[in-house]
Amino acid sequence: MAGEADYDMLMHLTGEFAGRFLVISLIATPVAMIFPKGKVGKWLVRNRRFFGVGAFAYTLLHTIFYLIEIPLEKVVNEFFEIGILTGWIAFFVFIPLAMTSTDAAVRRMGVSWKKLQRWVYLAAIMAFLHWALVNVQDPHWKPALVHFSPVIIFSIYRIWKHYQQKQ
Repeated sequence: MAGEADYDMLMHLTGEFAGRFLVISLIATPVAMIFPKGKVGKWLVRNRRFFGVGAFAYTLLHTIFYLIEIPLEKVVNEFFEIGILTGWIAFFVFIPLAMTSTDAAVRRMGVSWKKLQRWVYLAAIMAFLHWALVNVQDPHWKPALVHFSPVIIFSIYRIWKHYQQKQ
């Protein structure tokens, strides 16, 4: 029983910190847009790559703990369950993002680096759905929504601002 509680705690903490760091990395630009003279927004923009790498690190730990604890047969059998599949998609999207998060990769890839990094939005949607649906019998919509609501709100603002500037 203690082992199961420890596993549940590790999964909860690593998953939650992965989500939190992902959210912080995604709200950096909108915060800087809303508060253009603010220090927090500038600091977030300067450090968002670190938060993104932190999100990947916690996602990787989350995945490792899952693969260590769950028998391979069960991993394979539940792979296509919506709550699990969305987590795998988020993880697989994170891999190239993390691999190209160095200054050298930014220089080497040029403008295509930014195009690749935009895939983080797919990872965010999949991470949100994974969190909300991982336990279909007892969905975790509320905690997932609470954690990801800043991204949703700031993304709506960012889209609105973009269209305001076009007019």
